[in-house]
Amino acid sequence: MLKGSKFLFIICGLLLVLTGCGEDGPSDPSTVSKDSSDPRALMENAVKKQEIGAFQEAVELLDRALEIDPQWVAAHYRKGLVYEEWDQRPEAIQAYNKSLELEPSHKGARLGLGSVHSKSNRNDLAILEYQKVAKSHPDDPELLFKIALEYWYIQKLPESAEHYRRVIAINPDHMQAHLNLASVYERMKDWEKAIEEIEISRKLGEETNDKQAIAIADRKLPFIRGRMNLTDQDMSRKTQPPFE
Repeated sequence: MLKGSKFLFIICGLLLVLTGCGEDGPSDPSTVSKDSSDPRALMENAVKKQEIGAFQEAVELLDRALEIDPQWVAAHYRKGLVYEEWDQRPEAIQAYNKSLELEPSHKGARLGLGSVHSKSNRNDLAILEYQKVAKSHPDDPELLFKIALEYWYIQKLPESAEHYRRVIAINPDHMQAHLNLASVYERMKDWEKAIEEIEISRKLGEETNDKQAIAIADRKLPFIRGRMNLTDQDMSRKTQPPFE
C-alpha cells in the first residue's frame, strides 16, 4: 500500500500530464473563459467568434475587453469590423468613429467608414473618407479604384475617369480598371477612347488567359462600334420605346 506522501506525488504528476504540465494555463485562446481578465485573450476569442458568424458573442467579448481597457483602439476597430460584417451599420459607424477619435490616422477605420457608407448608398460620404486616406496613400491603386467606383455610382464621370486613369498609370495591367474606364468613356460618348480601353483589356486577357475578360471585350467592342456613328435621334430610337 502506498504511503500518503507518495500517493499524493503520483496524483499530482498525473494532473500535470493531463493539464499539459504547464504553469501558465491553456495556450489555446479559444479555451479562455469570456470572464478572463486578459483583454488580448478576449480579442482572440472575439476574432474566432466572428469567423464562425457568432457576431453577438464576438461583440460581448470585445465589450469585456474594453471594460478592462476603454482606450484600446484595436478592440474598437474590431467591433467595427464585426458590426459591418453583421450588417449593423450604425453600430459599425460608431465603432469606427471611436477608433478614429482615439487614433485619427487609423487607416483601417477610415476605410471601414467608407465601406459602410458605400453599402448604405452614401457614395458622397464614402468618397470623402477614401480621399482622406488617399492624402497619405496617393499611390495606392486599389484605393484609387474604390474612389473611381464611388464616382461612377453617382455618375460623376470625369472624376471617375480621372481616378481610373490614375490606377492604370500605377498598374498598367489592372484589367478591371481598363474595363470600367471603357464603360465610363462609353457613357461619356467618347467612343474612340472606349474602344481603346476595350482593346487593351482584350490584349491583357489574352496574355493572362482570362477568358472572361476576352468575352466581355468581344461583346462590348461591336456594340460600341455600332453606336459610335449614331445620331442622337438614332440613339433615342434604338434605346427608348417604342422600339422599331
